[in-house]
Amino acid sequence: MKYRICKTGFTLIEMLVAMAIVVSIVSMVYGSYFATARSAEIYKSRMTVSEEVRSVLQRMSGQIRCAYARLADGTSSEPKALPVNTEKVIDESINCFKAGVDLPDGQILNLVTTDQSSLAEGRPDGLHDVAYRFDRNEGILFMSSSRAVHGKTPPGRKRDWSPLIEKVRHIRLAFFDGKQWWSEWDFEKNNNLPAAVSITVACEDENSRQCVFSTVAYVAVHREQTSRDISKR
Repeated sequence: MKYRICKTGFTLIEMLVAMAIVVSIVSMVYGSYFATARSAEIYKSRMTVSEEVRSVLQRMSGQIRCAYARLADGTSSEPKALPVNTEKVIDESINCFKAGVDLPDGQILNLVTTDQSSLAEGRPDGLHDVAYRFDRNEGILFMSSSRAVHGKTPPGRKRDWSPLIEKVRHIRLAFFDGKQWWSEWDFEKNNNLPAAVSITVACEDENSRQCVFSTVAYVAVHREQTSRDISKR
């Protein structure tokens, strides 16, 4: 009796084709996983930067909206929402609102504000002299806040600067006078606060990707002050 021996197996070509298919499937799965993980990492990094910058923009907007100004007749534009017994003190040597013109130590904005929500805890109510400084070499935005008081600023007074955000590529401010935008503002020269301030901040995330954020803060007392000035003419 004769037996037939059936030899089963794969040829070299079949094995190569199978390996190619398996490698293609693994590559697609790994590629999708890597792309998803990378996207999640980038999104998380951008969200972190976004939260930090938006917090700074919210703080600056609140202070600008509550900007203080001495009017031409010497009266105050301070909002009436402050408590009656609040001590209203102001250093007359402080320019109420100045930005982009002859500011020392790399400052980009200096204003007097009544906003309390974004200032350090424990600060008394009243007026505060707030300044922002941008270190272009280090890419850091700083803020300084001190109470505005009667009398002249003591000679050699140094501000206490607190870092707000790092990895800042640039920060731009623009000021609207009701008709057009300006790159700088000086209250002493304009005899008025700007109607609105545009703030644009460009930062880098952990992956060195640039993120740009912007907002517009409307000054609460601009129209009231303008109407008073017009009525005097």
